[in-house]
Amino acid sequence: MIPITTPSDVLNARLSRFQKLLRNRGLDCAMIRTLSDFKYFTGTKWLRPALLIPSDGLF
Repeated sequence: MIPITTPSDVLNARLSRFQKLLRNRGLDCAMIRTLSDFKYFTGTKWLRPALLIPSDGLF
């Protein structure tokens, strides 16, 4: 695992915007499975990334 280098406020803003898009499209959640998207939302590189982002609330 490579440590997070992106500030947490930037990561939180990205996730909040994405959750708003999910709600606007009537989706309950999204599964992130690509390394580039996983790193974009978490700031971490992972061998087999998987991230479930709900449209509302914490994850």
